[in-house]
Amino acid sequence: MRLFVAIRFSPAVEEALWTAVGDLRRQGAGTFTRRENLHLTLAFIGETDRLEDARRAVAEAAQGGPLSLEVGGSLGRFGDLWWAGVRGGEPLAALAAAVQTALREREFAIERRPWRPHVTLVRRWRGAPPEMTVAPAAMTAKTISLMRSDRVAGRLVYTEVFSAKL
Repeated sequence: MRLFVAIRFSPAVEEALWTAVGDLRRQGAGTFTRRENLHLTLAFIGETDRLEDARRAVAEAAQGGPLSLEVGGSLGRFGDLWWAGVRGGEPLAALAAAVQTALREREFAIERRPWRPHVTLVRRWRGAPPEMTVAPAAMTAKTISLMRSDRVAGRLVYTEVFSAKL
């Protein structure tokens, strides 16, 4: 199974991001993230059959208590992928580092490139660079989720398989 660790969004943050996806749809074409798939990835695990080891790593990393997150402002991009940034300061960066460290200690091959908190809004963008911003929205993250990614009838479907309280 294909796994990743994420923070799922509150309805207010999800709505701000979904509105931004709608704004993008009016300006160009691409593969847009579905509303139910909006999330902040803390670590991408990839294909594995070691679900219990991944669960233990997530549970171990879920330390430090709830943390504040905020979206809003301009978009960023990686090639033809456009994203919204997520602000959470040092507590968020420390959580992502803890998740990645706990997974590496269990010999999961986690990327070593610098982690940049973002939410993918569209892949394979076709059109002029979009002119828009994401409305500000904030939340308190109280859990982190171990998510499974499946392709069902050509669509990505994300399913929570475990969660741990912060």
